[in-house]
Amino acid sequence: MDSRRKGFFGRLLAFVLNIGADPRDSEYTRLIKRIWYAATAVSLPVSLFFTVIELLAGRTFSGAGFLLSFLLFLAVLVDGARSPGHFERNSFFILVYFVIGPAVTTVVLGGLWRSQGAIMIGLLGPLFALIFPNRRRAFFLFGLYAALVMVLGVFWPFPKEQNSRPFGVEPFQFWFGFLVLVAFVFGAMYFFVVQREKAHVLLALEKEKSERLLRRIEKDLAEAAEIQKRLLPAESPRFEGFDMAGANIPCYEVGGDYYDFVPIDADRLGVVIADVSGKGISAALLMASLRSALLAEVQPGFDIAVMTGRLNDFVHRSTDSKSFITFFFGELDRRTGELRYINAGHNPPFVTRSGGGFEALCSSGFPLGMFPGVRYEAGAVRLEPGDITVMYTDGIPEARNEEGEEYTEERFRSLVVGNCVLPAGDLCQRVLADIHSYAAVGQSCDDITLVVVKR
Repeated sequence: MDSRRKGFFGRLLAFVLNIGADPRDSEYTRLIKRIWYAATAVSLPVSLFFTVIELLAGRTFSGAGFLLSFLLFLAVLVDGARSPGHFERNSFFILVYFVIGPAVTTVVLGGLWRSQGAIMIGLLGPLFALIFPNRRRAFFLFGLYAALVMVLGVFWPFPKEQNSRPFGVEPFQFWFGFLVLVAFVFGAMYFFVVQREKAHVLLALEKEKSERLLRRIEKDLAEAAEIQKRLLPAESPRFEGFDMAGANIPCYEVGGDYYDFVPIDADRLGVVIADVSGKGISAALLMASLRSALLAEVQPGFDIAVMTGRLNDFVHRSTDSKSFITFFFGELDRRTGELRYINAGHNPPFVTRSGGGFEALCSSGFPLGMFPGVRYEAGAVRLEPGDITVMYTDGIPEARNEEGEEYTEERFRSLVVGNCVLPAGDLCQRVLADIHSYAAVGQSCDDITLVVVKR
C-alpha cells in the first residue's frame, strides 16, 4: 500500500513539474515554469480549504473569493498543461489578480482597518513578477499596487471605518511609511534578482566558451589520434620465414605506447616496442620524438647497444627527471632466426617454444631517460620453426576486472600457449578480445600494445 501511495505521489509530482514543458525553453525558463506551476498546484488545496472554512463561518464573501481563486488556479494548471505557449499570458493575468483582488476585498470589507491588512497580500504580485525575465511587468504591478494603497489609505472615504479609523495625518504617515518600506523591499529584491540574472548570463557565456574550447580540444585530440595512428605500422611487414603482427589500443585518444617494424637491410628487420611513462598528449609527444630519433639511428652497420645508449641520452636531455621510456628493440635475422635484443627496463618479452619450453627476454639496463651515460648490453635468442616471441606493454597484465583483480602475466602466457597454432594476427585479436571481456569498464586503464612474431 505504501509503495502504491509513493508511486502515485511520485507520478503526481512529476506531472506537476512537467506542466508547460516546451523543448524550445531555456533552462532558466523551464525553472521558472516549474516554480510557478508547483506554487499554483499547492495553492489549489489551500484555497479550497479556506473556501470551506469561510463558508462554514458564515463569511460568504470571503468564501466566494477563495473559491474564485481556486477556480482560477485550476484553470491556469489545465490551460498550462494543454497549451505551453500560454504561460506568459496566464502568469501575468494571475499576478494582476493578486494585486487587484486584495484591493477589492478591502473595499467590500469596509476599508483598510476593517480588512485586517488584506491589502498586503497584493504585494505578492510585483514580488513574484521579479522572477520573470520581463522586468517591466514587475514595475507595472508595483506601481499599480502602490497607487491602490495610496487611494485606499488616504483618499478613499470609508463610512464604515469612521469609528475605528485614526484621524488627521496618521493614516497618511502610516501608509506612506508602509509604501517606503515596501519600495525598499521591492528595490532590494530587484537588485538581487538583477545581480543573479547577470551572474546567470556570465555563467552562460562561460559555459558556451568552455564548450567551444572543449569542442576544439576534442577536434585537436581526434586529429592527434589520427596522426599517431599513422606513426604506427599500417600493416604487418612481409619478412620471409616469419609471420608477425601488432596492435595498439590507447587508454585515451592518444597514448604513450609505441611499436614498429623497422627495415634494416634485406635480411634484417628491427622490431621495437616502448612504453612512455604517463598517458595522454605529453606521453604521445615523447613517443613521437623517440620514433624520430630511433629511425635516424637505425642504419646498416649500426650497433643496437650503442644506438640504445644514444637514445637514452636523447630522452634524458629532452625530458624532466620524472619522464622515462621502457624500451625493447630486437634485431631479427631471417637467415639464422637469431633475435639480438636490448631490453631497457621493459616488461620482459617471452618466447614460447614449439616443444613446450619458455624463455623470458629480461632487462639489460635502465629505462631510457632515467640517467645519462647508461651503457647497455645486447642479448640474443635463436628462434626455431614454430617458436613465438610475444612483446607487450604493462597495460595487458595490469588490466583489472570489477573486483580489482589483475589480468596477470600467467593468464596472458597461458592464453598464448593455448592458441599457438593461430596466425600472428589472429593470436593478437584473440588476446585483445580476452582482455576486453575480462577488464571492467571504469577501472583504471593503461595503454595496451602487443606484438607477436612467429617463425
